[in-house]
Amino acid sequence: MNTFDAAISKAAKSLEYVAQLNARYRAGEVHAYVPEALRDGERALEELVEQHLAASHAALERASGSLFFSLPVAFDPAESVGPYLAVIDRDTAGRPYRFLDMGALIATNAFGENDPRVVRAVLESLPSISSRYAHSEYQTVLSLRFKAELNRIAPAGTPRHFIVNTGAEAVENAIKSVLMNRVMTSQDGDGGFIVSFEGAFHGRTLGSLAVTHRKKARLGFPTFDWPHIPFPVEEAASPRETARREERSLKQLWDLLVSGRLPRAEKSKDTYRREMDAIDEFLSQKDPDLNTLNVFVEAQRAILTPDVVRRSQRVAAVLVEPIQGEGGVRLASARFMRKLRLLTRIYDVPLIFDEVQTGWGMTGRLWAHEMFDLPCPPDVVTWAKKAQNGVLFVSEELATFFQEEKKFNTTWEGDSVGMVRLLALFDKLDLDQVRRTGEQAKAGLEALARQYREILKNVRGAGVMLGFDVMRADWRDALRERAFRRGLVLLPAGDRALRFYPRYDTEPSAINEALSILRLAIEDLLDGRLASAATMVLETRVGTLAIPLDTVEIVDLTPGFETHKLQIRTIEQERYGTLAQYPPDVLRAERRPLLQFPLETLEATASSPSAIGIALRDRVSARLVGYTLGSALENHDEEGVASDPHFGENNTFYLHAMATLPSVQNSVELENHLLELLRARAIAAGFGFLSTLIEDRLRDTGPAWLHGAEVLLRIENYLGSGSCFAYLQAALQSAAGPEPSRPSNA
Repeated sequence: MNTFDAAISKAAKSLEYVAQLNARYRAGEVHAYVPEALRDGERALEELVEQHLAASHAALERASGSLFFSLPVAFDPAESVGPYLAVIDRDTAGRPYRFLDMGALIATNAFGENDPRVVRAVLESLPSISSRYAHSEYQTVLSLRFKAELNRIAPAGTPRHFIVNTGAEAVENAIKSVLMNRVMTSQDGDGGFIVSFEGAFHGRTLGSLAVTHRKKARLGFPTFDWPHIPFPVEEAASPRETARREERSLKQLWDLLVSGRLPRAEKSKDTYRREMDAIDEFLSQKDPDLNTLNVFVEAQRAILTPDVVRRSQRVAAVLVEPIQGEGGVRLASARFMRKLRLLTRIYDVPLIFDEVQTGWGMTGRLWAHEMFDLPCPPDVVTWAKKAQNGVLFVSEELATFFQEEKKFNTTWEGDSVGMVRLLALFDKLDLDQVRRTGEQAKAGLEALARQYREILKNVRGAGVMLGFDVMRADWRDALRERAFRRGLVLLPAGDRALRFYPRYDTEPSAINEALSILRLAIEDLLDGRLASAATMVLETRVGTLAIPLDTVEIVDLTPGFETHKLQIRTIEQERYGTLAQYPPDVLRAERRPLLQFPLETLEATASSPSAIGIALRDRVSARLVGYTLGSALENHDEEGVASDPHFGENNTFYLHAMATLPSVQNSVELENHLLELLRARAIAAGFGFLSTLIEDRLRDTGPAWLHGAEVLLRIENYLGSGSCFAYLQAALQSAAGPEPSRPSNA
């Protein structure tokens, strides 16, 4: 028997099965299919997986010596098709269980699993992939073909490309190229710094972490002290708020450009206004040509003083994502991006678009930055994910530094199998198809958001890069788990968003099934709460004991939260009732009334460097009778925070949680005492404003300085509690009420 006979026979059977699978999928015969027992909300998911998906559990256990995080199942690529991912577990009839993936394998797969084009291409390319070549020295016919094909799709203005292995490597090399550019061209010979945006995620290497501004990613790692500016998320329903955010972001960037972060540099508001007015006037022209652009840019540069030019050269680049994916599927306006491009061009600062996730069609455009109709192209574009490797596109000017031998180098310069996969799909990309798929998915999500207004909101995105917010972060995680129990895979983003990423060619029936499962997951989670919420009333128990203020002690919770957290939890439980007081429609999945904060949420707030936490302790019983806790506004993602007019200014304290024991007769007096103490400490910490989502009654019962608070948002029957909540903002320094009293600290 020939050495390859068995392998050839197996491959032939596999090919035949792939064809059958795809035919069944296209005919609508493949569906999400998981053990019904997974829906048992009274049992932990891990326990259910161990019992009902035993093969997956065993495989994960065998690999437990490795360090990794993943979904709690073992997938079986051989049985997967389209967006349906099979696992290695089977039912009693031998049928594979399958999950419906709306994460597109973390946005890495443009098309479905077991695509016949890819399978055929892999088989035909066996000689090129049976050995992995180190392309930095040993180019192959495959690697050279891949490089040649990249010429077809290179973004305008960035025709040169360098292949690496991952998105983080692409960003890292982009950083190196602009720093090298500054070393070689600036008067100071200093690489300078890179400006990036709040909420950004660019990778986990040390360089890419320097431009990543998500706390969990950076925590504990030393890296460059580079600045970031607000990402001006577009609020379609509030053009004025969007414009205010854009103005703040552009002003902060301009300050960095003219100062180079050097002390005592002049940052005249009048000069800024004149420059931005000139940019606005230029952008108001209809289709200015390249010559008109160059004349305008040179005229603006001529106005800059030599000192400003020298300082601006300390800015090595501005790095931005067209859509923040990991940051929460957040979009800025085309108007902002056009101004950003023109401002960086005037100051001769390279603009980098990180399209690791958005590139190659995901937004319905080949490159997402094409949506903005920029006045001139970017200088650098990074791409990975669907590239199956990492790719860095650069301008001719920046390409100069890549010509120095080994200045930029990586052993592999990409993976051959990944090259084969992408090359097989190059001609399958249909941007109209992407837009149609995205429109169907977005319309379905918007319908769910209209039906479940208290739970889902802010459906957004472009093409098939879609997302939506869940009202609270802990609800987001619970909803994701409920969806998984029914066979739908959703990936989180930001603090309370879920991504919904169909493959480009997802069948309409599969999208409808995903939306149906999501609806059932919401119903599982809420158990009909929305239908009966109007009849619910939040009951407050009448106390039998008054605690005079002169008998309470002040307890610091920051630090000190760990010591007192169990008593804090007791206050939350007593304030918002026991389980017996609530029907299922106002309980969380983990059997907790909706208004009760989970302890881990409070712990996260208390751990913030800007946190202020205060508790009141009864000297007689030594029991905590009330507490309040919060931190800087920018640390939070509660309802209303994103629309706060002071978000990004770092001058606003956010009151996250406050509760007193309902068994205390003078609970209102204790609340006011806590608020006065908090106000004093917030002022001492340098905060000028206080924002909070709180019971609306406190505008009447709270301290005098809270009576005149601006109401930015009012929510009737918040979380089915029967109470009206309001998002308030108050100026701390203009309080007309009594000065905070200061009992001695414990």
